[in-house]
Amino acid sequence: AVPWRPGTATPGQPRAAGPRCDPVSDSGGATHPLPPNGSIPPFDGQEGVWLRCALHVHTSASDGWLTPLAQRRAHAWAGYDVLALTDHDQYTAEPPGDGEPLVIGGTELSLTAPKSAGPLHLLGIGITKQPDVDRDATLDEAAKAVRAAGGLPFLAHPVWSGLRTDEVEGIDACAGVEIYNASCDIEQDRAHAGAQTDVWLAMGHRLSLIATDDTHYPGFDDFRAWTMVHAQERSRAAVMAALAAGRFYASTGPRITALAVHDGVLTVRTTPVRSIAALANPPFGAQVRAGVHSLAYGGRRLRTGDGQALEGINEGDHLTGAHFAWNSAARYIRIAITDERGHRAWSNPIWPA
Repeated sequence: AVPWRPGTATPGQPRAAGPRCDPVSDSGGATHPLPPNGSIPPFDGQEGVWLRCALHVHTSASDGWLTPLAQRRAHAWAGYDVLALTDHDQYTAEPPGDGEPLVIGGTELSLTAPKSAGPLHLLGIGITKQPDVDRDATLDEAAKAVRAAGGLPFLAHPVWSGLRTDEVEGIDACAGVEIYNASCDIEQDRAHAGAQTDVWLAMGHRLSLIATDDTHYPGFDDFRAWTMVHAQERSRAAVMAALAAGRFYASTGPRITALAVHDGVLTVRTTPVRSIAALANPPFGAQVRAGVHSLAYGGRRLRTGDGQALEGINEGDHLTGAHFAWNSAARYIRIAITDERGHRAWSNPIWPA
């Protein structure tokens, strides 16, 4: 059995002293409170439905190959519950159909990054009209215009855009950021925005995380990523309320099924995966990996159903969860999981207060 690393805590037991569990001062000399006991939204037992949402989709109204109606039919066939048509700098009307999937308004605004002078794109999800935004508008101005048009602003593909972490003044007006963009993955291997996002989160910007396809071409960049939203019902109002409240997680395959805190220990439960990471403001974090040559670094494995063995010890085994002690130096913790095919899922950041 692989022991839990010294300095971490076992549920129901006092936390032991250790380099990654003791209160650790940040650059300002502060420590951060532990979160209260309980389940973490959206895994808190509220009534509702899980909806598989495509939140970044282009059609022939801009630079996509499929018509709006064809995109709706394709996403219905692929099992999506909600579709946001986000054509470039325009509002695309809902195509005719039988209500499958639910279509909510959207746009992708084209701005210019103020320092690198590259593209800065902002999704407006759920808009009811096109925001009045010029290309030279600031991120703050564009995000507020999206909200005024009834939508929620999400920063798109920051890695593909080459955004510097110091040129997103106004990001607090955004609801979140794309943690993963499938089109950028396929075209340039610039899909994952975890490193940039952690910089912004560590600075105190409270951003939610979505995963999208950024679909343009059928059979190339479609049906690879989605955002799982837990809403009271499948309606535009309920979906928008859930997105605004952060009641969702992002995925390209595996599922997060539970998140809960008890006495400073964060417990994660998932569908079978090969690794589970708890990531905080750098350099704090921990990971549990499956396999005989793997590690439980800063985290603890779950026990099997009979309680006699630890998960993920033998070659070919999988994990279905892990425990992590909450480091009091952590301003937040977010979960990232990876399955045996390399598909991933990401929770929203969990904030102590």
